[in-house]
Amino acid sequence: MAHYLRIYDGTIDLEDHVDHYVTAVKGNDLTKEQMSLILLKMFGETLMGGELTWYSHLPSRSIECFEEMANKFVTAHAGVKKDEARVNDIFTIKQSLGEGTRDFLAWFNIVRMTLRNVSEGMAIAAFQNGLGRDGLIATRKLLSRVMKYPLTIWDEIHKAYCAEVRADEDDLSGQTH
Repeated sequence: MAHYLRIYDGTIDLEDHVDHYVTAVKGNDLTKEQMSLILLKMFGETLMGGELTWYSHLPSRSIECFEEMANKFVTAHAGVKKDEARVNDIFTIKQSLGEGTRDFLAWFNIVRMTLRNVSEGMAIAAFQNGLGRDGLIATRKLLSRVMKYPLTIWDEIHKAYCAEVRADEDDLSGQTH
């Protein structure tokens, strides 16, 4: 029976994997009781990597039927896939035309703090990518600085902003120190 089963490698939809697994098991001319038992007991053979680790750490006798197993599997791993997708969302944040660097930096930082698993390097690259190339002089100054002196930690973004842009933006908005 195992040669009919597709291994879940994280590249296909979770629910499609469960459907394929159920269909493969159903095609083996089993009684209802046998099918229910096999669905539950053999599911781990279709997993690898983090999903297999999750499966192997389930407490013994903690799941009574395959439907419960399928629901727990999809629920546990759908969140992981959603987090991975959301991490990439940081690259969709772009500075609007006419948006001040201070406002863009504040908004970017808020979004960055809500996303889990965003490394500092990824945040810096996304911030640089999101800065408007055709925007305000202050923004172009900041972009020039971060291109000239590549940043390695997020705190350097704020320091670069303070060094190159803050004074220019304060002058433009009429603020004084």
